Amino acid sequence: MEQFDYRFRKVYQPAFDKVPAGARVRLFGVDYVHMRGKQGGDLFVTRHGWGCVESVLPDAWFVDERFRKVGRALAGATGAVYRVPVAHRARADFALVVKFSRAGQDTNITVLDDGLHLDAQEKARVEEAEFLSPFEEFGNVARLRAAARSAIPTKQPLAIYSPPTRYLDWQLGRNAGICWRMNKGLEASQRDTPEERRIRYDWERLYILLYRWIDGFDAEAAMRGGAISRETMEALGQAARTALRRFGWMVCDHKPRHVIIRAARSGAGLLQRSHGIKWALIDYELLVRCEPPPIAATHAEADQHAR
Repeated sequence: MEQFDYRFRKVYQPAFDKVPAGARVRLFGVDYVHMRGKQGGDLFVTRHGWGCVESVLPDAWFVDERFRKVGRALAGATGAVYRVPVAHRARADFALVVKFSRAGQDTNITVLDDGLHLDAQEKARVEEAEFLSPFEEFGNVARLRAAARSAIPTKQPLAIYSPPTRYLDWQLGRNAGICWRMNKGLEASQRDTPEERRIRYDWERLYILLYRWIDGFDAEAAMRGGAISRETMEALGQAARTALRRFGWMVCDHKPRHVIIRAARSGAGLLQRSHGIKWALIDYELLVRCEPPPIAATHAEADQHAR
């Protein structure tokens, strides 16, 4: 059983900023505590994840395939994604999203416009889209969260785990050229890090991303269940897409299924905010930079969806 010394030979777990410098790394602008397991696995814990580190240790969700036996595969997910309830020191209902990275694999995206009316820049980004590498995905999510804050709620990125098991190239289906580019990107993000302390991808191993679960149901499921109309579903998808563009981002395979909504606490209707149904964005493996459209176009689009 793989074990990680998150107390660093102390009686108590240190605060994130008090972790020994040799165990702290910064990748794509995100700070991590990096721990090597006794069996050779690597666990990278973000500042968000450090406060619940016992919940993201592999013992809690990975060992004996707990993510399958205790958790459940998420319906509609195109990759291997699971919701896994785990023990938490303060929350009885705490759960993880366990997502196996598809970095290096072919995307084969087919985007139905579905009322989104993609512009030329968005279509170009879709055509060149690649699944993000694990640390780049967390980096992009962190940048989006810092810029948009409550305007675009997202899941908290908690940790990245790479188990020690190795696989042959054909078993993981990774493209060598894509992996080479991802290596270069990771290296560039560590320009200020001494060579001997730099992190490198090991493409013979899996990378598993852990996010905090957001309660709710996706807009497409809500429509199929009769909670909202098709028009409302499409409007929610468009609202998320417009909000992303306003902050200079897009999701290349954006769809209503990537938008989560919640029932109101009263049980009557959906949770609202000042300008409509409250929603959150939940899929980031194709979250990329995309320059905002001209202000006039943004305002015209907003007016159209407000009608």
